[in-house]
Amino acid sequence: MSGRSLRAAVAGLALLVLSGCEEFAPQAHDGADFHARILSQEKDGIRVGTAALSGAEAHRYLGVDLESAGIQPIWVEIENPASGSAWYMPIGTDPAYFAPYEVAYHFEHWWTPRRNARIAEHLLTSAVELNVPPGGQVKGFAFVHAGVGPRYNRIQILDDRALHEFHFVNKVPGRKWDFHRIDFDRLYQAAAVKDLELPALMAELEKLPCCAADEKGNPVADPLNVVLVGTPQVAASALVQRGWNFTEPFDAGSAWRSVKAFLLRSPYLTSPVSPLHLFGRAQDVALQKPRNDIDRRNHLRLWLAPFTLRGQPVWVGQVSRDIGVRFTTRSWYLTTHKIDPDVDEDRDYLLQDLVLTEHVGTLALVSGVGEAPRTAPRHNLTGDPYFTDGKRLLVVIDAKPRAMQDIDVIER
Repeated sequence: MSGRSLRAAVAGLALLVLSGCEEFAPQAHDGADFHARILSQEKDGIRVGTAALSGAEAHRYLGVDLESAGIQPIWVEIENPASGSAWYMPIGTDPAYFAPYEVAYHFEHWWTPRRNARIAEHLLTSAVELNVPPGGQVKGFAFVHAGVGPRYNRIQILDDRALHEFHFVNKVPGRKWDFHRIDFDRLYQAAAVKDLELPALMAELEKLPCCAADEKGNPVADPLNVVLVGTPQVAASALVQRGWNFTEPFDAGSAWRSVKAFLLRSPYLTSPVSPLHLFGRAQDVALQKPRNDIDRRNHLRLWLAPFTLRGQPVWVGQVSRDIGVRFTTRSWYLTTHKIDPDVDEDRDYLLQDLVLTEHVGTLALVSGVGEAPRTAPRHNLTGDPYFTDGKRLLVVIDAKPRAMQDIDVIER
């Protein structure tokens, strides 16, 4: 080995050693900021609370860069007032969850045995106990695979009575989503919002425009083919549970990331959705369920409507299946997704997704889109043809579980 190579090897080894000498000084997580974000539910006498930590928070309170390892800690609190023991089953939260010592091993270095031991001890004592004693409480972290956007957490508690299941969608700070630009409390004055019963709601939905509009208000864009009823927490829980991601704001940065993903044939799980208009504004919320790469995804736009169903928010939406990306001169970022011309297929795909959550209370198909046969398709703003039976899907999402066979199906 030459002197230059030897010096390079020594320098590389020194850097490696120094990288393992990073100070291990986690902050106490009792009373930490993330406790203010804990969401709580109580069912069958059992109380469960959860919060999801960002990468920066994980590093601060657990002392290691979990985000770089693709690991996310979620905070779990469980109170068991029963006379028998209960058991938290983290496999329900993530079928491939990480054990505390497994996480610690990822950050081990052979030249830092004392630091290794401190990391393992801290992660072990910070982890949530799986056994919840009678009349007792446990709290701590579970370690799951990192995701993007708000975190869907399913918490399963087993005792001698039953398997108790809780569902949460926890916010994760540090990311900006397109819906952050909307102040939902100011969209409508309370007096202007009509509260309807189901027959009146269905009639109202049939009077809506067939399609979303362009920025000038011309209703010539994609068809408004879905309506969801439910609070933001309930509706988001159902969608995130089934793999739908919130999307980033549509700006120059996200447009460039979209172009790169298109050129490199790589996924972009939170890529933006172009704006369409209803009620005089662009969509309030956009979600997507990606498939193999940026070319193929299901995307959903939602607008909060100026009417409710028995006090529950109504979200008018447009869902379609992207089957490719192509260049176009009709947008300033020169690319657009091509949609599957059978737009009813993705409407039915969304229905399947929601039914599988077992939180669908009522569903119906109402008129309003207008039929467009395959022999005489309509076209959206970017020129893609589409055909449809003209029906609009209405789904009422219940907070409480509802077995598939108990769904109220309304025929019209």
